Amino acid sequence: MKRYIHILSAMLLSIAAAAQEKAVQSSFMIGAGLFGETGSSAENVFPGAVLRLSYGLDVKVSETWSVMPGAGYRIQLGEINHIGWVGGDPTGMEMADIFCQARYRFGSEGQRTVAGLGPQFSYMVLPDTYYIDADPNNPRNGKETFGKWDIALQPCIIFQRGKHWQWGFEASVGLRNMLRQYPEYNVSGTVRLHNLMLTCGWRF
Repeated sequence: MKRYIHILSAMLLSIAAAAQEKAVQSSFMIGAGLFGETGSSAENVFPGAVLRLSYGLDVKVSETWSVMPGAGYRIQLGEINHIGWVGGDPTGMEMADIFCQARYRFGSEGQRTVAGLGPQFSYMVLPDTYYIDADPNNPRNGKETFGKWDIALQPCIIFQRGKHWQWGFEASVGLRNMLRQYPEYNVSGTVRLHNLMLTCGWRF
């Protein structure tokens, strides 16, 4: 975890230093929406909700293009039901994110639309664990459901109105199989984690 924080700090500091000769804006965003799953062992496409707080530095590289590195923190709530078992920790899980988007903007100042896409790397701070309510003595209970690290694509479309306000839609499309494999308990298959959120925020 310390290495994760050091990498994030170094990245943000280097971008801030490089941006001294360019236009740069800070953005705080809060989002809420749906937590999703796909894969051979995913039963519910949208098993719960997600909340996210994020911060980014939008570094202008041309009149229409910018790069935004940043960090976020997600809380995903809801009971998860996979093929072959029932239950899921109802308190959900929490993940820390590092992302970097390439952004294309169009429109006039004060009435802009921004489309972005880039990678997102996530660390499981608070993992989801098995909770099989039909069998409290099941040996899987208490074991972590997902892996620690995830890689995703993060698309967004943001509408900027006025000098500061912005709102839009953001998603994360998981690329990595996050389901922990427990062959001794007949747990196998794939689960990829996704989010779809409505976001709003403040830029300055």
